[in-house]
Amino acid sequence: MPARAFGRPLYWVDEVDSTNRVLLEWATEGYPEGTVLVADYQTAGRGRRGRRWVAPPGTGLLLSVLLRPRRGVPLLPLLTGVAVAEAVEACAGVRVELKWPNDVLVSGRKVAGILAEAVTEGEQVSVVVGVGINVSVPREVLATLPAPATSLHLEVDHPISREELLLALLSRWKAHYDVLQLGEWSLGEWRTRAPMLGKPVRVEMSGEVWEGVALDVTEEGALLVRDTDGNLHTVYAGDVTVRLEGQA
Repeated sequence: MPARAFGRPLYWVDEVDSTNRVLLEWATEGYPEGTVLVADYQTAGRGRRGRRWVAPPGTGLLLSVLLRPRRGVPLLPLLTGVAVAEAVEACAGVRVELKWPNDVLVSGRKVAGILAEAVTEGEQVSVVVGVGINVSVPREVLATLPAPATSLHLEVDHPISREELLLALLSRWKAHYDVLQLGEWSLGEWRTRAPMLGKPVRVEMSGEVWEGVALDVTEEGALLVRDTDGNLHTVYAGDVTVRLEGQA
C-alpha cells in the first residue's frame, strides 16, 4: 500500500532546535507516516556524525519527514539524494551530482545534506529523514564551513522559492519512496549522478584512514572500495572524499 502523501500533515515553524529531533519524538507519539516538519531556522541543526548544520534564518529549506518503511531502510539516504537532485534541477536548472552517502553537490560543492535516524518501538520501526538545502545562504557563511559549499542563489541568476522547492521535493520523494516499498527502486538512479564511482578516494572510518578506488554501491547502500593493496572493502559508514589528480 502506498504511503500517505508527504506533507499531510505539514508544519512550518519559525524556529526549532532540530526538525529531526522533534519528529523522532513525534514518531513515538503516533504521528502518521508522511508528517513533515519545516523550520526557517534550527538552533541545533545536525548533520552526519554529530556535525552542526549552519544556515541563517530563512536562507535554507530545512525539513524532516517521518517514515515507517516496510523495506529498504538502508537505501533511504540514497533515495532521498535522488529526490533532492531532481527537485533542485527542476527549480534551479542546474546539474546536480551525488556523493556517498548523503551529500548533494552543485559545481562540486555541497548544496544539501541528508540525515536519517531511526527509532524502534516493539516491531515498529520509524525513520526520520532530514534534508537541509542551502537556498540563499550567504557566501561569507559558507566560507566558514569545513568543506566547500554553495547555495542555489550563488549558482543561478534568478530567485529560488523555498515553497516551490519544497513541493517539488515532496512529490518526487514520495514517488521514489512508494517504488522502494514495492521492492522495485533501482540504485541505477543514484549511480548515474555519482561521478565518484571509478575515482580514487580517501576513506576515514573507525579511526583509520586509507585510500583506494570507489567501485560501486551494494543493494544495501554500502560503498564498495578496493584499497591500494587490492583488498575489497564494504563501507557502511565513514567519510569518503574524492582524491583529485596530483593530490598527495
